[in-house]
Amino acid sequence: MHKIHALEDEPMAEMNLIPMIDVALTLLIIMMVTTVFIRHPGVSLKLPETATREGAPETKKDLTVEVTADGSLYMDGQKRTEQEVQSQLLALAARDRNSRVLVKGDRDVIYARVMEVMDMVRQAGLTRVVLPTEPKLGHPHPAGAAHAQSHPAQRSTGARTASVASNP
Repeated sequence: MHKIHALEDEPMAEMNLIPMIDVALTLLIIMMVTTVFIRHPGVSLKLPETATREGAPETKKDLTVEVTADGSLYMDGQKRTEQEVQSQLLALAARDRNSRVLVKGDRDVIYARVMEVMDMVRQAGLTRVVLPTEPKLGHPHPAGAAHAQSHPAQRSTGARTASVASNP
């Protein structure tokens, strides 16, 4: 006795999930690769490179001031005047005096320009300033590694931190 097999023209009753999974994984890989290249609009900075980095990583609560190589100031990807930056700093200080301010200075900017921004932060009454850097590619500095191990609270997490003291 022969078993009766399904006719050739009957539709397949089960769904093949493999092509759908392939498409989903391909889209995921494309998304992961493209997010690496997303930058803040209007600001192109080359931060200084350091072998050691200290401080907590940047958060959304932090106020970031970028100083470009030509000395222009940017906040939230938009060019700002010194008065606009100062008013933002004063508003932040009025809300929370313990807020962090990240001052990102291009490696080619004049040192005096970064210090002008640091002075604006100090005048606003904010004392938590972070100077972010890029990790130095290549050989890690042995003294920096020993320093990071000797101070567990300041392990390598993304930015160099400085306190700004207020002088009356």
